[in-house]
Amino acid sequence: MSATPSDAVTVVVPARAEHLHVLRTVAASVAARHRLSLDATEDLRIAVDEACAQLLRAGGTTITARMRGVADGIEVLCSSDARVGGWPPEGSDRGLATQILRGLADTVAWETTEGGDPAIRIGKRAVGSTGT
Repeated sequence: MSATPSDAVTVVVPARAEHLHVLRTVAASVAARHRLSLDATEDLRIAVDEACAQLLRAGGTTITARMRGVADGIEVLCSSDARVGGWPPEGSDRGLATQILRGLADTVAWETTEGGDPAIRIGKRAVGSTGT
C-alpha cells in the first residue's frame, strides 16, 4: 500500500490520561491499514501511549497525534500544546521513557513542532520492511 497525504490522520484529545485510549485505538487502526503485524501494531499502540504520557508531564490542554503512512510503515507525531522551555527534558535521550520507546518503536525522536510545541516522533516499520 502506498501512502498519500490524504492517508494522514490527526486526532486531538484533552490532555488527560483517561483520553489516551482514543489515541491508542486510532493508532492500531492506522497500523492495520498499513500492513503492520499484530505484534508491531501492539508495540505501536504502547509506544503512542508512552509518548503521550510523557507529553502529559509537559502540561498543556491538548494532546495531538498525527499518524501517517510512510514508505516503510507508520510515523506518528505526538505533541502537546504546552508552552515549556527546555524541551526535550534534560537527559531524555538516556531516560527510561526513551528506553521503553526504543524497545517498542523503530525510530524515536524528541523534538518540537514548527510552532514550538513539545513533541515525540515515533516510527514503526511494516512487515517485510528492512529500513535504511
